[in-house]
Amino acid sequence: MTERQGTPFPFQGPVPPALLIDREIELTELMRRAADRVHVRMVAPRRFGKTSVLHALAAQLRQTGWRAVYVDLSRVTDITDVARRFAQAYAELDQSWVRAHLSGVLSRVGVSMTAAGPGVTVGPRPSKPDGVAAESVLLPLLDLPMALWETDQLPTLVVFDEFQDLLVAHKDLDGVLRSRIQHHADAAAYVFAGSEPSMMRELFDTKERPLFGQAIPLTLTPLPLDVVIAELTRRFVSEDLDPGTALGPLVVFAAGHPQRTMLLAYLLADRVSSGDEPTAAVADEIIDEAIQITDPAHQAVWQTFSAIERVAFAAVADGVAVSSQQLADQHSVARSSLNDAADRLAAQGHLSRAARTTTPVDPLLAEWVRRR
Repeated sequence: MTERQGTPFPFQGPVPPALLIDREIELTELMRRAADRVHVRMVAPRRFGKTSVLHALAAQLRQTGWRAVYVDLSRVTDITDVARRFAQAYAELDQSWVRAHLSGVLSRVGVSMTAAGPGVTVGPRPSKPDGVAAESVLLPLLDLPMALWETDQLPTLVVFDEFQDLLVAHKDLDGVLRSRIQHHADAAAYVFAGSEPSMMRELFDTKERPLFGQAIPLTLTPLPLDVVIAELTRRFVSEDLDPGTALGPLVVFAAGHPQRTMLLAYLLADRVSSGDEPTAAVADEIIDEAIQITDPAHQAVWQTFSAIERVAFAAVADGVAVSSQQLADQHSVARSSLNDAADRLAAQGHLSRAARTTTPVDPLLAEWVRRR
């Protein structure tokens, strides 16, 4: 018997394109925008499948002759970090070009060319970051898609993930970026992806920012429950497993959150494989297990909330409106203060606010808070 490689319920890291659930509408729009060379800014909470969608987009475009490059900007702290991330990513486009143009300066930002094959080796950060060297690496790399287009007329998809972290690295880097990519015309299409709605709005909706109005917004919404149940049922059957009456309650509990859905499905598959009956009672036990697994992450998130933000989030988790006068009286705060706190939590990606409803983004965090 051949041992299975991997799981049909991946929940750690990006999901392979073949295992992506739904998102056909988003991928179709992204493909169309890329064909039109119209830039997109995509916002989604962390662990909501953003990176998985972007990898699927890159895979589809590569099949049509495009190049694709993915730059992860998460947690960059300065321009040296940014240059290192760009060098690591862009070298996959054309190592010979990077070697010819940048080999003399890459070492000054802690990057070296590999001896063979595409790519670079990213070493320790320099003890004394060299901003001039970082800029001399970054600027030519930004123009690489144009240089390649002039050679063979093949376009490049460029994805900047966690793009809002540029504001942390350097307040003017969006201006540097705009100054180069505005001349790329047919050479490249850009997707700016982020998980901090407020910072992404600052970059693209503030008139004073260089990228104001430069990308069409696209927001990832929760997965449709009927599609999720149908697809997960198919995957259980393909594994010769019966999800029984446990799958439905777990999918409903996950509320369309991609990563949490997959985590719960994986735990269910684990229990069924061990011989447990897939009942509603087992579904409750799986939720308990998932909360225990994710407890450290919830503790870390909770510590970042202010006192009034904790009140607002707990109220939403309990199904209480943050505009409730009773809630305000109970905590001796103004209703406007609670509303402002909910707005901040939404800007950070912890709450989803619609015209008349506010809901938690992460169902496991909400349940963890309800049990405190």
